[in-house]
Amino acid sequence: MPFYEAMYLVHPSVDDDRLSEIIQRYNQVVESGGGVIERSGKWDRRRLAYPINKVQEATYVLMYFRAAPQVPAELDRLFRISDEVIRHLIIRHDKPHLVLATPPAEAQAEEAAPPVAEEVPTEVAEEQPQSVESEAEPVEATEETEPAPSEEQPADTAEEQA
Repeated sequence: MPFYEAMYLVHPSVDDDRLSEIIQRYNQVVESGGGVIERSGKWDRRRLAYPINKVQEATYVLMYFRAAPQVPAELDRLFRISDEVIRHLIIRHDKPHLVLATPPAEAQAEEAAPPVAEEVPTEVAEEQPQSVESEAEPVEATEETEPAPSEEQPADTAEEQA
C-alpha cells in the first residue's frame, strides 16, 4: 500500500473536544477504507502566513497513513465539503522510511534544548578565563570599518588605500 501524509488546518473557532472528534472522524475514514494510521496528531494553533477567508490562525493536524489510492481521494472530498477544515494537503511519499525516521515534534524540542553543563575538573576550570562573552550577543558594525579592496578595483585606487 502507498504511504501518504495529510495535513489539514482546522478553523480556530473549533474547541478541543470538537477537534478531537474531527481527528477521530478522519482517522476512521482511513481505517474503514482498509488503511493503517502510522501516526496522527494535533499540532499547536499557529498564526497563518496569510489570511484564509479572513482567518488569521488555525490548528494544524498531521496524519501519516498507508492506504489504497481511493482513500486519499475520499479524504480530499471530505476535506473540501467540511466547514471546519479551511485548508488541506495530501502527499504521497515514495520513501516512507525517511519520513517516519524523523522524531516527532516533542522529541525535536527536547533535542533543541541547551545541553546541561558538564562538570569541569578544578585544574582546568582555573585556567579558563573568568569573563566569557555570550556567542548569542549581536556584534554591531561601526562606520570606521572599510571594505576590503576587491580585485576588480583599478590599480590606482588600490594604491591610494594602502
